[in-house]
Amino acid sequence: MSSGKAGPAMPGPVEYALLAGVSLTWGTSYMFTKIAVGTLQPFTLIACRCFVAAIALLLIVTFRRSFKRLSWKDVAAFALVGLMSNAAPLSLIAISVSHVNSSVTATTLALVPLITAMLAVFGGDRPKPRNIAGILIGLVGIVLLFGPDALLHAGESARGAIAAVGAALVFSSALFVMAIVRHHDPLTVTVGSLMAAALWMIPTALIVDGIPPAWPSIGVTGAVLVLGLLNTALSSLMLFALVPRAGATFTSYNNYLVPVIAVLCGTVFLGEPMTAQSALGVIVVLAGVGISTVRRSARPERLLHQ
Repeated sequence: MSSGKAGPAMPGPVEYALLAGVSLTWGTSYMFTKIAVGTLQPFTLIACRCFVAAIALLLIVTFRRSFKRLSWKDVAAFALVGLMSNAAPLSLIAISVSHVNSSVTATTLALVPLITAMLAVFGGDRPKPRNIAGILIGLVGIVLLFGPDALLHAGESARGAIAAVGAALVFSSALFVMAIVRHHDPLTVTVGSLMAAALWMIPTALIVDGIPPAWPSIGVTGAVLVLGLLNTALSSLMLFALVPRAGATFTSYNNYLVPVIAVLCGTVFLGEPMTAQSALGVIVVLAGVGISTVRRSARPERLLHQ
């Protein structure tokens, strides 16, 4: 009998339902971003998304009376985490989606676990050969997705590629920055970081984009509400429930599901073309993620206690 703390239980129907929910909310967010960014400027869109999500979660915290008093040091920490984990990467995603297909941006974000493994070298962790192979294969997939000429010409595809890769880099870096608020419970971290993100984005949107000349259509307003309430607030709550129940390894499988959902949504609902080259790019990127993250020697009992 182990004297340590019990690990997550073997995933069952509830855990698979939560994984599907997280993957669905994250995967569809790119489609709704594409819909909204056609009318709203990227910074304005993300300011609205973060504000709606922060208010929704703040109401939950207030109802549960679980909000904790924060020191000025905590406020500064949440300001940095909000910038790195929400404001900056979500803005880059919106900029990318405004230049390229939503499915292309979503597949690029699948590189986050590969980039994270490479950035870990700064913390003293040497990347394994499979990590290096995975990132190289993933980069080949990105070239296929955006087209070989994307990095040679400063066109729409190049701007979309730079913004998407930038978002993946910022998201990966944010995983290390999150350590400064790890002593808080997950709900407090999410509410604090989203409120900080909204405070970052609202003045930024007003300065860069200005006040929208007219109220957006019902469709765009609905897309913004879905992005805030479902794709951000609800997905965070489901994530809180999934990680302690099934563990980080099982939760990380969303890296394979999110791009597939985004590609399906972009193709079916937005009419984004699915060429043989882009399909091959998706497959190559996911292969890179798989090579880098799947542990060939991992046994079921080991995965239960990660």
